[in-house]
Amino acid sequence: MARRVLVTDADEFLGPGVVERFRAEGDDVVAVSTPLGSRAEVEALVASEGPFDVLVANLEAPITVAPVEAHDDATLGHLFDRLVHPLFWLLGACVPSMRERGTGIVVVPTSATVLRSSGHPIAGYESARAAQLAVVRSAAKELAGDGVRINALAPNFIENPSYFPPETVADPEFQAAVRSEVPAKRLGTAAEAAAVVWWLASPEASYIHGVVLPTDGGWRLG
Repeated sequence: MARRVLVTDADEFLGPGVVERFRAEGDDVVAVSTPLGSRAEVEALVASEGPFDVLVANLEAPITVAPVEAHDDATLGHLFDRLVHPLFWLLGACVPSMRERGTGIVVVPTSATVLRSSGHPIAGYESARAAQLAVVRSAAKELAGDGVRINALAPNFIENPSYFPPETVADPEFQAAVRSEVPAKRLGTAAEAAAVVWWLASPEASYIHGVVLPTDGGWRLG
């Protein structure tokens, strides 16, 4: 029986590869492309399209590169409005029916910068991604006994339209930087990242709760 799957920011970050993989596996995917703007909007979406068996809370925000003292309230507000608040809204709307049915899966793509700080001044982005991971770990402990599994993956250097688009990937200087910074000496593909998301949402990961799975070619190892 096909699972009902919600994928957010479906045209950004890991979204395209995830949608393709889950549909190839026979899942019934609701792909939402527009950024989530409010709790009421998310509740209306879940009421009309749900309930969902799987939530892939794929949330994207542009990375602000600036010294820590230059991270003003508008910058921080935007990052948390795109990466953290929608995660709470999605859990608030999707989890009740999962609890009631005694089953449900949530996968949250975060960033490998939650495991190793970037060499760039991106404190706001790293903070928002770290907040996502804190939510995953706390909620996973809370919900495990109700049959709901919540896990995260920590990608970096993955081909995707938001952070590593084709024009960046084609740049010879960037390619040299990848060979220098990534132990695997290459970018990961969208399909490789989507495979991790799918595995975390599959029965094969049935005893996995509250993990963050590095998906970065070894970048976090320094």
